[in-house]
Amino acid sequence: MTCSVFVEVPGGAIHARHWPGADGQPALVFVHATGMCGAVYLDLLAPFAEAADRPAIWLPDMRGHGRTRLPATPGEIPVDWSLYRADLAAFLAAISPGRPVLLAGHSFGATVACELAAQRPDLVSALLLLDPAFIPFAHARAYAAARAAGENPPNAMAEGAERRRSGFTSRAEARARLHHRGVFAHWPDAALDAYLEDGLADDGRLTCPPAWEATSFRGVSTTLEASLADLTTPFTLLAASDGSTVTDADFLTFARHPRCRVAARVTGGHFFPVTHPGTVRPHLAGLLTG
Repeated sequence: MTCSVFVEVPGGAIHARHWPGADGQPALVFVHATGMCGAVYLDLLAPFAEAADRPAIWLPDMRGHGRTRLPATPGEIPVDWSLYRADLAAFLAAISPGRPVLLAGHSFGATVACELAAQRPDLVSALLLLDPAFIPFAHARAYAAARAAGENPPNAMAEGAERRRSGFTSRAEARARLHHRGVFAHWPDAALDAYLEDGLADDGRLTCPPAWEATSFRGVSTTLEASLADLTTPFTLLAASDGSTVTDADFLTFARHPRCRVAARVTGGHFFPVTHPGTVRPHLAGLLTG
């Protein structure tokens, strides 16, 4: 069983699911995708919590997600997700003072993790990036310029989020409506139940409201290529075989990086860490053993 803890950071507290580690072991931190929460990845990480030499495992809920208590006002756009990077830096410093962590992330979480490691290499000793989400490198400069000019570039993910309902009458209704639909189409029941545990408030509201989810999507990173050029932390990249957020051209940029240990396409769609956890666990094990 995980502990449910709150870690104080400037401005509030970040909620996390947490397995304490064996003495002397490093911390492994896993950052979720936009609209999700750390609990979604409990099944993926559970086997590592059972080992005798287990790491301390942390699954934080980022600002505006899950049970985290930080201001999240829609319209306060975290341009290039810099707000999330600052939150994550504060979280890492709080849970592992003076010692770098092993950092993994999925989608938005992978991009935030990578850019933070480039910015603060003292905080991160190794990275596992699972289908990072970002504006493709070939289009990032134009997208950033449009955003800086006050324009609202087309963003299908944000527009889809804005059309979502903000809540349900109960967890039972939410489960019935979400089960095997949309992004949850191929999810195991346990993963959906974990999402509902921290992703739904007691009154049925989504803890990541559609307006904040859309805000987050609109803040999608346009700076990952530059961050990758600065990155000195060793990393592994896993990208989906179906509907990946990583184009073939950008995949090659990652694969040719001097600090890239492994770059591979794996079975499944964008949520392969949830639907195909067995493809990810060997790489998590590799992260732990260096």
